[in-house]
Amino acid sequence: MVNNKDLPNNKAWIKVIKQDSIFFQSTLLLKNGFKHAFFTKKVSRNTPQDLVKLISRDPSIHLLEQVHSNKVIHASKINGKKVIKADSIISDKESQSLWVYSADCIPILIGDSKTGRAVAIHSGWKGLVKSILKKTINQIEIDGCHRKNIIIAIGPAISGINYQVEEEIVFKMYKTLNNIKNIHNENIIKYMQNINCIKLDKNPNKYLLDIRNVAKEQFLLEGIDSHHISLNSNCTFGEKELFYSWRRDHCKSRQFSVIESRISNKNILKNVRSEFNY
Repeated sequence: MVNNKDLPNNKAWIKVIKQDSIFFQSTLLLKNGFKHAFFTKKVSRNTPQDLVKLISRDPSIHLLEQVHSNKVIHASKINGKKVIKADSIISDKESQSLWVYSADCIPILIGDSKTGRAVAIHSGWKGLVKSILKKTINQIEIDGCHRKNIIIAIGPAISGINYQVEEEIVFKMYKTLNNIKNIHNENIIKYMQNINCIKLDKNPNKYLLDIRNVAKEQFLLEGIDSHHISLNSNCTFGEKELFYSWRRDHCKSRQFSVIESRISNKNILKNVRSEFNY
């Protein structure tokens, strides 16, 4: 298992320029044998069929219609003939490429270092509130993974300094991280500040929310080792030359992220339980 000690910065990430395309990779995933990429808007053609050639030979392609849900789906349920609405994909065969798209929300790629199983998650604040990360971890554990072997790359997203939210959203985030009830609002704000998930904004009742740090805290609560979480620091809002941003431009364009499973057939469970449907 790779021991990643560079969580607060991008030392554990590399920027790749290949065939007129730019993407980022996590050394944590690379050192554990996972082909993957967090693409930018600097690509020759922005389709999974074209982008996959930059990282792999000929894996199957699995893509969802993302709806800010907490629904988790196994990749074999997805094919080109049927649109499935969900926001988390889990591999269940070898050489499956799992795709999510984002423009300020978080693309999260997960690998099991022992089995080679892979996961791709799309989550904004709504997904975090709906516990999509917890439900995904629970499902891959049902599928035969152990939390001690899970490694996670949290990709480019809007940074805290550029993400102003209402007080209500901060309170919703707090409920996902702490089960203490009936405490004063000011104590909730202080708690969220202490774990680096929010900063005060100049406007009253507004806060600057770091959704990637919230995601990391949720994974820690699920028993994931902090050294197995690689946190990217690129900002989709602030780096206009590299990323699309919904909050900045209100455009429909998105950048893709992908991870490929490296499961051998002997590691596939014969009776994979049905995916969560919430």
